[in-house]
Amino acid sequence: MYNKEFETIFNYSKNKADEIEILLSAGNSFSVKINEQNVESFDYSDSKGIGVRVIKDGKLGYAYTEKFDEETLCRIVDEAIENAKFTETDDLVEMGNYPDNEVIINNFDPKLDEVDVADKIQMAKDFERLAKEEDERVFNVPYAVFGNSTGYVRIANSKGLDKDEKSNIAYGYVAALSQEGEDKRMGMDYFITRDLSTVDPKEIVKTAVKKSTDLLNGKPIETGEYAVVFNNDMMATMLSTFSGIFNAKAVQEGRSLLVDKIGESIANEKITIVDDAIHPEGNNSRRFDSEGYPSQRTILVENGVLKSYLHNTITALKDGVKSTGNGSRGYKGTLGISPSNFLLVPGNEKESELFTKHDKIIEIVSLQGMHSGANPISGDFSLGAQGFLWENGKRQHSLKPFTVSGNYLKMLNNVESIADNFRFNMSSIGAPSVLISSLSISG
Repeated sequence: MYNKEFETIFNYSKNKADEIEILLSAGNSFSVKINEQNVESFDYSDSKGIGVRVIKDGKLGYAYTEKFDEETLCRIVDEAIENAKFTETDDLVEMGNYPDNEVIINNFDPKLDEVDVADKIQMAKDFERLAKEEDERVFNVPYAVFGNSTGYVRIANSKGLDKDEKSNIAYGYVAALSQEGEDKRMGMDYFITRDLSTVDPKEIVKTAVKKSTDLLNGKPIETGEYAVVFNNDMMATMLSTFSGIFNAKAVQEGRSLLVDKIGESIANEKITIVDDAIHPEGNNSRRFDSEGYPSQRTILVENGVLKSYLHNTITALKDGVKSTGNGSRGYKGTLGISPSNFLLVPGNEKESELFTKHDKIIEIVSLQGMHSGANPISGDFSLGAQGFLWENGKRQHSLKPFTVSGNYLKMLNNVESIADNFRFNMSSIGAPSVLISSLSISG
C-alpha cells in the first residue's frame, strides 16, 4: 500500500539525505457514550500521515505531512534536512534493514471491522440499562462506552527495510454510581478484545455494580502501617505509573531512580517484570517497533535483579547494547521509547490465600492522584485509595477513602506473595494481585 508515495520520497531524497526513513500511519477510530439511553457523544475520525526521519551530515531531522501530493512529499524531505541543521544533540543515529520477526502476531480480525454501528451503540446502551437494573442502589451510570479502532503502519528506509502491519481492537467500559444513605461509591469494569463474541455485557455490568455497592457504608481506618493487597487492576496501575523508570533515555538523562543499577537487586526475588511485544494475549503486540526493529520479549527485572532498560536504537548505541524494540513515534513526532505489553509475571497462589498471611490486611481496589501523587525520580508516592479491611482471612467491611503512601522500590522489596489472577488492563499493562508486607495508611 502507498507504493507511489514511498517511491516519490525515496527518489527525491537521493543525493540529498545521507539516510532516510519513512513512517506512514493510517486508520480510523470510533467511540460512543450513552446517557439515559441517548447518544451523549459520537466520535468517528480518520487519520493518515507520513513522517520522514533523515540523517544529514550526522545530524537527525524530522518533518511530516497529511497531504499526499507529490509537491508536499518532496517538501517534507527538504524540511527534514533543514531541521537537521539545528539538531543540538550529538547522539549517534543509525538506520538498518532489520530482520523480520517470525513470530505470528494475530492483531487483526477482519470480522471486527464488519460490526454494524447500530450494534456498537446498542452494546453501550445495554451497559447503561443493565447497570440500572442490576441493583436499585445504582442511581447513575456516568460511563457507558463502546469504542473500536483500526490502524495500518508501514515503515521503510534507505537501507532496504520495508515492513507493514495492520491491527484493530474493540473496547468498552461501564461505571456504576451507587448510593446508600449519604454514601456514594463508583465501580467500573471493562473489556478489550478483537473478538466481540467473547464479551458478555451482563457479566461486565455485574462486576462493575458489585464493585460499587461493596464499597458503600465504609468505616474509617486508623492511621498506621498495614499489610496491603493491591488487586490485579491496581497493581497494574502501580506498574503503569512507574513504568517510565525503565526508559533508557530517562535513565541516561538522570530522570530515573534506576540510574546505574543494572545487575543490582532492586526488588524481592519473587518479582519478575517483563515487556513482551510478542505476547499472544497482549493488545499491544506487534511484529516491529517504530524503527522497524523486530519486537521481542524483554526481561527487565528477573527474580528481583535489574537486567535491562527499554531501548530504541539511539539509546542502545549510547549504552553499547542492542535495541529492545521499543522505539516509538507517530508520523508527527520524534523518536522516543514506550512499553508494549508491560507486565508483572504472576505467581502460583490463589488471591484468597494472600489474605490469610496477616491478621489484618488492607485490600486496595481503587487509586486516585497517580499523576500528582507519584514521583518517578524518587519513587515516593502518596495516593488516594479505596478498599476493604480483612481480618483473619475474611473481608470485614469497606473503608472510607484513605491515603496509601510509600516508596516504589521499597514496596517491590516488601512483596510477600503474588497471586495467579493475572489480567491486562485497557493499556495492556498486566499484573496479578500482590501482597505487600507493609505500607503507610492514613485514614
